[in-house]
Amino acid sequence: MTTTPTVAAATHVIRQARPEEYDAVGRLTYEGFGHHLPGAHQPDEQRLELLLDSAARAREGVLLVAEEVETGRLVGTASLLPFGSHLSRQAEEGEVELRLLAVHPDARRTGLGQKLLDESARLATARGAVRVVLDTAVDNEGSQRLYRRLGYVRRPEREKERPAPKVQLVVYTLELPPA
Repeated sequence: MTTTPTVAAATHVIRQARPEEYDAVGRLTYEGFGHHLPGAHQPDEQRLELLLDSAARAREGVLLVAEEVETGRLVGTASLLPFGSHLSRQAEEGEVELRLLAVHPDARRTGLGQKLLDESARLATARGAVRVVLDTAVDNEGSQRLYRRLGYVRRPEREKERPAPKVQLVVYTLELPPA
């Protein structure tokens, strides 16, 4: 697995996470979802394990990070999981699932979410996938606006009811060009 930068920007590089960074990526994922903030809702035990165990996500697929060029600080992450991965909950045959896209709160509004999404689509295309699928909380309007702006289409027919207190999810897909 290569760890050379795949997308460079003036201030950030998007690349695959290195094994020695997995603990930091787990903390970044937790903080990217805002769970570290005062009064924040805490995830249940299963969700907490998923957020923190970035090594499992790296074993199952591709674990991306956004790194600040000047400081080396990791400020964003996303996991690409193939169809059949036990960590995937939406992917169907021919799809790659994007999970746990997270940008640290103090690095938001810098274009990192879009850069992580763009690199995920590029990697999925290179791996022969026909589409990227993802889900997000029904009330996460900011993320949904970004997905729609980038060409993702909501797929209500793929959405399933979840028992309370779990958050209801909406599903989006992005059709990919042939490799």
